[in-house]
Amino acid sequence: MNRRPLVVVVALVALLSACAPATTGSDPASARSPAGTPTETPSPSAEAAAPSATAEGSAPPSPSSRPEDALLAITLTDVRSGERFTLGELAATAGPVLLEPMAVWCSNCRAQQHEVKRAHDTAEFASVSLDVDLSETPDDLAAYADREGFDWRFAMADASLYRMLQERFGVAATNPPSTPLIVIERDGSVRPLEFGRGTRSPDQLIAEIQEG
Repeated sequence: MNRRPLVVVVALVALLSACAPATTGSDPASARSPAGTPTETPSPSAEAAAPSATAEGSAPPSPSSRPEDALLAITLTDVRSGERFTLGELAATAGPVLLEPMAVWCSNCRAQQHEVKRAHDTAEFASVSLDVDLSETPDDLAAYADREGFDWRFAMADASLYRMLQERFGVAATNPPSTPLIVIERDGSVRPLEFGRGTRSPDQLIAEIQEG
């Protein structure tokens, strides 16, 4: 029997096997993917865009780090004692604070201040009467407070504070006959009471101050 054709066939099979592409060491991800479907990998840019819950600086600022209210940082001077203070410091130590823009000539202010005096007899709060008439003097204000028997802090507003009150609370805040009143809480929050309501009784004042 002639074995030459069989030897040739065996040799061809061995040659074809040697030329076939090797699969050892191929990408495992590619081997698991369906034929013709590329395996998706995360985009580096997408990973960078995702915020990290533990990244430095990712925590929200604490309440103590928030910027101080500009109104509370202004230094005022008591026209009788010469004591310098800020509304923020006063509220933190003796608050709440009832801030009253006023003028010596204002009869509505005087009537309201006598009600404030009565309210102090039954409730704990601090008062600051702020003269917003830029033509009046510290001596005028001190003489007025002594004459009426008011024992809380009286201070003068300058032009900068006058503008700040108007910009923040409206023109009525610097119109003494509208009896503007502003409450400053111990935590530094600022709350204007309704302007133009007329003279409030001690009970009304206390109720509105304690609403916060």
